[in-house]
Amino acid sequence: MRRRSLALLTALATVSGTVAITGGVAGPAWADTCAEDVACATTTTFDVSVGALEVTVPDTADLANDAAPGGYAYGQLGAITVTDARASATPAWTVTVSSTDFVTGGGDDPGETIDNGDVSYCSGAATATTGTGTFTPGQTGCAAPPPATGQTLGVSRTAFSHTDGTGNNSATWNPLLTARLDISNIGGQYTGTITHTVT
Repeated sequence: MRRRSLALLTALATVSGTVAITGGVAGPAWADTCAEDVACATTTTFDVSVGALEVTVPDTADLANDAAPGGYAYGQLGAITVTDARASATPAWTVTVSSTDFVTGGGDDPGETIDNGDVSYCSGAATATTGTGTFTPGQTGCAAPPPATGQTLGVSRTAFSHTDGTGNNSATWNPLLTARLDISNIGGQYTGTITHTVT
């Protein structure tokens, strides 16, 4: 009997063009019904999508200019890009940069190590930006040595920053890295790690 009643309700709904909703399930939201010459409004919404704040760096870098002991090895590190897709009303960010020591061989002998305090970083101006606000390089006046330009990486430094503006933005720069070699350094390929962090 219950099944027959349900079938009858379904048939009636089909004929009348309406559907009765029970059990707390909401039906479609209808627009206002307005009289002739009266404006009839529909509230309309959509969302602006939000992403992440990210920094992209090269996997590896080989400085273009080698040097003998007592000289300077230097070159561009490669493109560093910050992408701020947070769609924020206050999209400020800062990128910091740090470095390990550079070593060759086992790094056990003093002649096999170049201290991170002898490695200099110079961000220079942005090569590309998008969005609004102020983009500020951590260091300017980058030039081939001697002397080394920028700031030494014995401690963490500011590489680039962004303030003001709204919405999304991005910035790209190609920093100059310079290593001052001691007269006691031995021959070999020296390897270290440059780390960028965006906050």
